[in-house]
Amino acid sequence: MKAKWIRTAAAFLLAAVLLAAPCCAVTIGGATVTGSSVRLRTSTDTSGCANVLTEMPKGTFLLVEEKLDGWYKVICDGTEGYVSADFASFAERADGTYGFPAATGGTDINLRADASTASAVVKNLKASGTGLTVTGVNGQWLAVTDGAGASGYIRSDLVQYKRGAAAGGTESSQAAQSAGDKLVQTAMLYQGYAYTWGGMSPTTGFDCSGFANYVCAQYGVSLHRVAQDIYSYDGVSVGWNDLQPGDILCFGYGPYSVGHVGIYIGDGQMIHASTYTTGVIVSDLSGYYTTNFVGAKRVV
Repeated sequence: MKAKWIRTAAAFLLAAVLLAAPCCAVTIGGATVTGSSVRLRTSTDTSGCANVLTEMPKGTFLLVEEKLDGWYKVICDGTEGYVSADFASFAERADGTYGFPAATGGTDINLRADASTASAVVKNLKASGTGLTVTGVNGQWLAVTDGAGASGYIRSDLVQYKRGAAAGGTESSQAAQSAGDKLVQTAMLYQGYAYTWGGMSPTTGFDCSGFANYVCAQYGVSLHRVAQDIYSYDGVSVGWNDLQPGDILCFGYGPYSVGHVGIYIGDGQMIHASTYTTGVIVSDLSGYYTTNFVGAKRVV
């Protein structure tokens, strides 16, 4: 009886270890687009344009998840798709020419000096969802930089770098979140990016309305380009006491002089492209942001 109990306990322990083990890594290397206006597709079907996600310029950096027959399954700036191997050059180790936004997919994840568990720990990232920028890949490891500027490698199955999916390729808990919460989670990936007047993308940097435009566009929401027009024409008006995550906050000296917008993230805070000095930051809604609050627009 005792031996049977020991065997049973051992079986349960083994099962627990297997369940706790991380999923297989989801990258195998990187690739660079070698042609002009190369198409990223939802499948390997080339019979038409219905499955074309976007066209990528020469030099675009891709993360490669899988090699197929004449194709690569890739990630292009957070979007998963397929690209013909005829128009992309694969390498197990590759550095990007710009960064992908990403986040840690769990707690207590070690940022390491090289692509190996035997290498030194640069930093321990304690919180799940810590913002990262993916700058390269080495097989099953991603080269990343956190918001404080610390750089190193993290196993790709521990990093969320695909829109709509969690690390390891499993469906994210985002499915249970509201549209506003999803929008906020995406916005937070860009914390620390540069402020640029007129900027509307991670490659150029953002101004305040450009940042709101870029984040909302990822959820199919089209905003007017400038802060005043966002307040005047977009979404549904909501008041201070009814704010929800994802609402666009509008600031100025009155309803006809709105000059700044941010995205409400909850708990009296917003994320916004603030100044050349700070870039994209999280700010408390206090001081100027309370006295010059004009209104908010719910767009999702």
